[in-house]
Amino acid sequence: MNRMTAGLVFTMVAASAGTASAQDSPATARLDASLRGAVERNDVPGVVALVASRERVLYRGAFGVADVATGRPLAADALFRIASMTKPVTSVALMQLVEQGRIGLDDPAENVLPALKGLKVLTSFDPASGVYTLRAPARPPTVRHFLTHTSGLAYPFTSAIWRDLKPRAGETFPFGGPLLFDPGERWHYSTSTDVVGRLVEVVSGQKLEEYFRAHIFAPLKMDDTSYNVPEAKAPRLVAQQQRAGERMDGAIVLQNPQAGLTIASPVGGGGLASTAADYGRFMRMLLNGGELDGTRVLKAETVALMGQNHIGAVSVPAQNPRCRAAPTSPSSRTAATNGDSAS
Repeated sequence: MNRMTAGLVFTMVAASAGTASAQDSPATARLDASLRGAVERNDVPGVVALVASRERVLYRGAFGVADVATGRPLAADALFRIASMTKPVTSVALMQLVEQGRIGLDDPAENVLPALKGLKVLTSFDPASGVYTLRAPARPPTVRHFLTHTSGLAYPFTSAIWRDLKPRAGETFPFGGPLLFDPGERWHYSTSTDVVGRLVEVVSGQKLEEYFRAHIFAPLKMDDTSYNVPEAKAPRLVAQQQRAGERMDGAIVLQNPQAGLTIASPVGGGGLASTAADYGRFMRMLLNGGELDGTRVLKAETVALMGQNHIGAVSVPAQNPRCRAAPTSPSSRTAATNGDSAS
């Protein structure tokens, strides 16, 4: 594990059907030893791992501590804030609404979210003076653009421009900042899935927590997954930890401040709390073409559609940990799928 990795790990492996069970086998012992060794070397304070196939869970294990300050042991049912692993859940929710014909992949998203009608593309930015210029986009971003991170949006940690740009007086940017490029022309990891979450809320008439619970978590028996963690489950929530130092290569320490049990305004791009077991059920549903234990969440053809390439020859560049601005034209032109590897 890289020394700059986050202080605690929740890992999932979705195995293909037919994989032999790893429980009570030499493979289990080797995996146990590897994960335990990572804790003993202080690579991470703790790790929960789960391996699942379409049919069943093949392996689960928990090692180390959930809190470096108290030494609280880490258990297999520990609750993690799963960050961008929230994104696939949000995308599944919107695809349910696409299945129902309530919204289309190629619909302009502004038809549902009028705030998007004012989006502008950045044409220049001087970081020294803060002066920037904007223009209208060549086309309005569609639902598909937001699902595939080709909308033109970014994150402050994936774009130095977004990090440094200060809006002019009276000027606001929905979902964080101006578009860095015309929709569909490039890929950039972004707040696009926050837009997807708002689309779910507006089209369904429900808040994300409510929609996810009714249409994904309850059907899949994901009883430990939510934005807002009940007080009774608080002892199972792991501390948020990171490596100290400007280069994040120091001792593992608690983040300050720690997130609370509640999230005032949940967004589609992150924030859910979950367990390895719960997220394993979500992954097994996808492996089974949208169905798990007799309950169907998505049509098989929808899951197949989600696995197709929806961005053509647009490249997906490696993320730059130094938050440098992305190049204006990718150096490589390789096909990529629409999936978001969100953790």
